[in-house]
Parts: sequence; structure tokens; C-alpha cells
Amino acid sequence: MSSFEELMMNRLDSFAENQRNLHDLCVSNFQRFDNRFDNMDARFMNLDEQIEAVHNQIFDLQYAADDE
Repeated sequence: MSSFEELMMNRLDSFAENQRNLHDLCVSNFQRFDNRFDNMDARFMNLDEQIEAVHNQIFDLQYAADDE
């Protein structure tokens, strides 16, 4: 191969490696986002359950007060 061909092959190899690294970084970032959304979803579900429990307690207290 000529020196020009070698230079171009090296540049293409370098470009391909950079693309692989960028792809890996993007996949990693999206996985972290997905994990954060999963954690937030779990927290909101927990909050919904707590709010429902408080709502039920308030209803029970009002029902007990109405019976008196």
C-alpha cells in the first residue's frame, strides 16, 4: 500500500473507533436515564400508595365522627 492509502486506512480505523466509543457512551447514558425513570416511577407509585392510605384514614375518621 502507498503511504496515502495507509494514512487513509488509519484515519478510517480511528473514525470507526470513535464511532464505537460514541455509541457505547450513548447506550450507557440512555441506560442511566432509563434507570432514573424506573426509580422515579417506583417513588411515585409509593407516594400514590401513601396518599391513598392517608385518604382512607381520613375517610375512616370522618365515618367514625358521623357515627357518633
